[in-house]
Order: sequence, then C-alpha cells, then structure tokens
Amino acid sequence: MFHDFARRAPGRTILQAVWWDFIALFCGILAKIFYRMNVVGAHNIPRTGGVLLVGNHQSFLDPIPHAAVAYDRQTAYIARSTLFHNKYFGALISSFNAIPLKEKSDSAAIKAALQVLAQGRCLLIYPEGGRCDDGAIAPFQRGVALLIRRAKVPVVPIGLEGGFDIWPSSQKLPRLAGRLEVEAGEPIDPEVLINDPDGGIERLRLAVDRLRMNRRESIRRSTQGRFPAVGPGDQLLLPTHENAQDSAPQHRHPSPQNISSSNAHG
Repeated sequence: MFHDFARRAPGRTILQAVWWDFIALFCGILAKIFYRMNVVGAHNIPRTGGVLLVGNHQSFLDPIPHAAVAYDRQTAYIARSTLFHNKYFGALISSFNAIPLKEKSDSAAIKAALQVLAQGRCLLIYPEGGRCDDGAIAPFQRGVALLIRRAKVPVVPIGLEGGFDIWPSSQKLPRLAGRLEVEAGEPIDPEVLINDPDGGIERLRLAVDRLRMNRRESIRRSTQGRFPAVGPGDQLLLPTHENAQDSAPQHRHPSPQNISSSNAHG
C-alpha cells in the first residue's frame, strides 16, 4: 500500500509520505470500527496534477473521511492557526500536511496553498470558514473564488455526513455512536467557476450539499432512521432566484415520510 509516492505525494520525502499513509490508514480503521465509515466516489479524484478538494465542515473528525476518499493522493489541507497553539498537536497535524491559516486574508497561507497545488498535489479546503453549528451547510466565503482563480486546477466537491451527530461543536469529545459517510463528486472545470464568480461559488456549494444529502439519505436508510438526528441538516440549502428581493438562502425541507421514519427511531 505504501507505493507510487512520486505520483501520490510529489514534493514530499519518502518518510513524510509513509507517515501520512500510516496515520490515514490507522485513523481510517478506527472510523470503520466505531462509525462504519463509508467512502464513495474516490475514482472521481484525478490521479495526477494539482486538485482543489472542497468539502463541508461538520466536526474535528472531518479530515479522516476526507483523507480516506482522497487516500490515493495524500491530501494537504488548510487549518485554523489556533489548532497549532499546542506544540505537540501542531506538530502532528503539520506532519499530516496541514497549513495554518491565521485569518481570512492570510497571504502566507494562500501562497503555501498555491505552492502545494503547483507541485501537483491535492489541497482540501473548508469554504464555510469553520465547523457548522447545526449540521446544515453554511454559505461559502468568497476566498475560495480567489484560490480557484489563481490556481486554475480541477475542483472536486466532497460531501460529508455524520460528523455533526458524532462530534458537534458544542461537545468536547466525540460520541462513540453514529455513522460517517463521505462522497466525492465529479471534477469541475475551474474556468466554469472563474467566469461566473458569484454563481460559480453557489454552484460549487450546491454540489457539495447535494453530495452531503446523498450520504445523509444513505445513513438514514442503513440505520432505519436511527441516524442522523432530524434537524436543519435535513434541509438542502438552495440559492435564491436572481430576481428575488430577499437575499437569504432558500431551504428544501425533508419529506414527512423521512421525518416520521427518523422520529420513530429516536
């Protein structure tokens, strides 16, 4: 399994690449044992060249399923600089290709991200700017458009579901019950997003959210409604009509059948 590092992790030493594989494999096994992690669409991630992975952010567990779906490419990712304050944890996530982001306009982090992509590697970003508060996806920040415009690499949307139920932001430690699923969609040509910055961001966010909803429905079917809990995450965040006066996002509510099925199982 530790092979083909020149393609999977260009610019990294063999020791760094082997360490990434070990951590990703170890964490992936734990996620399989405790949360029956299910990975879908890994074949959609290009095998070579720079790739920007765009995912929703539900919990501190998210890098594990995201690493699993992109295991073939040894992903780097952008992380909040506060996560590096503890020198031991900071060293750990740095060894796992984390790039610290001090603020939204952190030029050093953007430069490092562009360098990763220029090396022909994969980079994961969370355009919501932080973990969700309720399980539903939040609007994307505009910084993702800048990165897409400057990098000009394929963009792969990734939808994740189950992380919020397992480890919500209000809880210090994760629950040992729940399901975790992730799905990678087909790559999007960056020019499509660059030519329509506002509409492109909405298209990308909707693509991520549709993949998340696919996994949410899958978890609900496989657990007979025990997971995930009914809540705002059952709503697909839709863009408003161009002529609508209200600029707030529209939501698609879950069907009564889904709600009743889920409530029946607590």
